[in-house]
Amino acid sequence: MIKNKYSLSDSDHYMCSLKAALINENNYFDNLLGNDISAIAKDLRELHKKDSNTGSYDTVFDEFMDTCEEVQKADSITQKQMLTYSKLFQMNFTKMDPYEFKTFMDIVERYSTAFKSAKGNGHGKRKRK
Repeated sequence: MIKNKYSLSDSDHYMCSLKAALINENNYFDNLLGNDISAIAKDLRELHKKDSNTGSYDTVFDEFMDTCEEVQKADSITQKQMLTYSKLFQMNFTKMDPYEFKTFMDIVERYSTAFKSAKGNGHGKRKRK
């Protein structure tokens, strides 16, 4: 209306100011809804703070990074493996007696494919012509 009444061009300073001041109705309501959902989520997080599945500020990635740092600080390969297994299986290996520990390590070495080397020398078989 203003543009037609006062015959202003699109590049006019006042028209540019009006265009900048316009609020998109969809964006406005999306923003309101987003703010409401964010507030609800924060309230839920506070209510469930003691529940480790929903209220913890530590993420799985944070726990993984902590484990990696612990493994890097370990002195021996065995200690590194035990730290990794203790996190993976959620077991406290310091409470095991030496016989249990040895049995566990034997089982892991025998049946786990995670630490087995590839068979052969890596060259593969030659094809005969």
